[in-house]
Amino acid sequence: MSRRPLLAIPIAVFAIALVALLVRGDGASKPPLPRQQAVRGALADPSVHEQLTRYGYGHVRVGALDSKLARVTFFDGSRIRAVAAVDAQGRAEHTQIYAPGSPQFGSKLSNAPWLLALLAIGFVLATATLPLLSLRNLDVLALLALTVPILAANRQLLALSVLSGFVPLAYLCVRFVQRAGGDEPEPARPLFEPTAPRALGYGIAAAAALLAIVAISSPGAIDVGFASTAGATLLLHGTLPYGHMPADVVHGDTYPLLNYVLYMPAAAVRPVRDAFDDTSSAVLVAFAAALAVAVALRKAGPRAVLAWLCFPPLAVAVASGTNDLLLAAAVAIALACAAHNVRAALALTAGAWIKLAPLALLPVWLARTSGRPLMRALTAVVGLSAALSIWILALGGAAGVDHMLSALSFQLSRGTLQSVWTLFGLGALQQVAQAATIALIAWAATGARRIATDPARLAALSGAILAALQLSASNWSYLYLVWLFPCAAYALVADRRPVTTK
Repeated sequence: MSRRPLLAIPIAVFAIALVALLVRGDGASKPPLPRQQAVRGALADPSVHEQLTRYGYGHVRVGALDSKLARVTFFDGSRIRAVAAVDAQGRAEHTQIYAPGSPQFGSKLSNAPWLLALLAIGFVLATATLPLLSLRNLDVLALLALTVPILAANRQLLALSVLSGFVPLAYLCVRFVQRAGGDEPEPARPLFEPTAPRALGYGIAAAAALLAIVAISSPGAIDVGFASTAGATLLLHGTLPYGHMPADVVHGDTYPLLNYVLYMPAAAVRPVRDAFDDTSSAVLVAFAAALAVAVALRKAGPRAVLAWLCFPPLAVAVASGTNDLLLAAAVAIALACAAHNVRAALALTAGAWIKLAPLALLPVWLARTSGRPLMRALTAVVGLSAALSIWILALGGAAGVDHMLSALSFQLSRGTLQSVWTLFGLGALQQVAQAATIALIAWAATGARRIATDPARLAALSGAILAALQLSASNWSYLYLVWLFPCAAYALVADRRPVTTK
């Protein structure tokens, strides 16, 4: 098949998607109250008032968090100081304080510069190759550059944190597309070649032990882990999370059901009903998911496993107790099971019932096959989705499904400054990026059959889509980077040695 018909489909999809997105608009809500009233309401909150009295502020940005809450963000120059969610009556319902010396996510240990530097050294030793001037090492550098958003965020530099993540993400998206298109990397000699035969194994064990220390020392989970465990606590008592979550976190019910199901063991040990409860069990769920990714990456080689355990954003994600690691595990398991259509489809469907992103991968993975293999994979997708839907119906009836869909819709319309598009008012360009992401999915689906037996290129297609989703989203966090790493492990940094002849 020529390239022209293959390109015609994504070009047509891009044009149709762009028109649809422009007609739809950005979907953003309007603040429920005037700007000045929202600012006064935020300043009336004691924690916001104390923070701004201590550090001051220079300018304020007001937008809609959703249709009921305004988001008021205070900046002191380039540093973010506080955020308040203010309702229509001018009351600050929720606040977030950015105190110097406190990490944005995770614990002080997971964000310690010395620890991030130590992990970065381990990452380079696991992935870098000779000669030093190579595209492979540029990929390694781009992955390592994703540590910069952590350092910038911990210094309250919101714009720098977002921008410093956008650039390497865009580079990696292009590299994934090149790799999926048949760009074969040259075999290379590792920069560090241990003389002891079990040295890599010892390194993996040491990195896993260090990650365990990070998990154990974490004081508790961030809002995502809190919400996931609180929703799991409700499930243990026969109540759906949707519409019943504690008021301590905004939109804690915005995830599909399986996310809360997987936190049920943590909730059984330490139930979470309000912000005063212990959320450290959510951190252990994240740690277990990180180990599951490591096991799934064995097919990419021991160096890929070591690179994962030394990937600096991983330590922060584990200490945060975030559900992003559950999604990373689903992607890694799908890649490990790529030769088994049903298992891979089940893994991606499970990922979509944790967070929505893998929905974009399913058309590509299903397009690899036809006939009976495709029917078996579709049966697995429908079967798991039906089982979880029946659970929702059993607990909440048809209204439960409606409440879940309404809660999930927040992810598509949330108001946030955590993206280049909202930070710099580039709404029209964001719609172009979103249309390009939809076209990329169409291009990947049309070419999936040709690479069905090449796990590295399939990983590259998946990585390109996940990177594009993050680039075009209205909300981005460096915690999302852990989704991407399993694809990078197979497509970009898997161990490829030069062939030697005797």
